[in-house]
Amino acid sequence: MQTRQFTRFPGLALAVLCTLLVGGVGADDSKLAGTWDVTLQFPEGTCDRCGCPGNTPDIPLPTLNTFLKGGGMLWSGSALTVGPGQGSWERLGRNHYMARFKFFIFALTLDSNSGSIIARRTGSEELTKDIRLTDSDTFEATTTFDLFDAAGTMTVQGCIINETATRFE
Repeated sequence: MQTRQFTRFPGLALAVLCTLLVGGVGADDSKLAGTWDVTLQFPEGTCDRCGCPGNTPDIPLPTLNTFLKGGGMLWSGSALTVGPGQGSWERLGRNHYMARFKFFIFALTLDSNSGSIIARRTGSEELTKDIRLTDSDTFEATTTFDLFDAAGTMTVQGCIINETATRFE
């Protein structure tokens, strides 16, 4: 009977330890969940090969990133020539995440007959973000992006964007 008590205790301890470990992983994943104010900056040298807004490096561009619980991601840019982005994210390690998403690019023209603005899809962009939380309400990321034309052919690969972000409350 005494042996039985000792065998139950290690089994109970193992069950509690497994619950804590599984709970700890889920809690860490939720650190990124939420909406973030993100500032993009295209580093020197990116404009020549990849293009930069205004063809000038390091102009800060605001975007919104929303990381949904369960791994979905939404992205909103600050230009009329890009659509909203959608993708996914995952945890790589403690305070380290990766996200991939895509958005469409448009050219806007004015119809001289009707006076209406016509949006024509000219391509898309696929991005991969390497995200590091610097504390619970800020992160830094290095993002690489690839450009595709309207037919889906890659035209530019491996361009870099530096990002800083604060949690939107």
